[in-house]
Amino acid sequence: MLLEALLAFSIFGIAVTSIVIALHTTAELSQDIVREQWVKQEAQNILKEVITAPRSGNDFERDETYVIDEFTDARIVVEPLEAVNQDQDILDDLYSVTVTIYWDDDGQRAEQSFTTTHYSNMFNGANQGGR
Repeated sequence: MLLEALLAFSIFGIAVTSIVIALHTTAELSQDIVREQWVKQEAQNILKEVITAPRSGNDFERDETYVIDEFTDARIVVEPLEAVNQDQDILDDLYSVTVTIYWDDDGQRAEQSFTTTHYSNMFNGANQGGR
């Protein structure tokens, strides 16, 4: 009888331990997914802000740091690109916009970068032409 009770408690202990490990793993994965979505949303917001901010002349180029909160910051790098259109005309105001988000991930510095290409004449022409 004592042996049967010990065997039952051992099986119960193994089952409970397995469930706790599975729940912990699920919680970690959920936290990673939420963090990834948050980082993507922050990067998208910064990209929109950079691209739509009013500017004059050649002040679009930049390499600056943007503080999001006490554990998270971003680096914004806007660099001109050299390209030509199908008529072999040089495209002015073509830029590479890169946003890198840095955050603290359990004591380690983590980062994720997002890059897009921005042609400001396309947006300026659409706004001025009334399209």
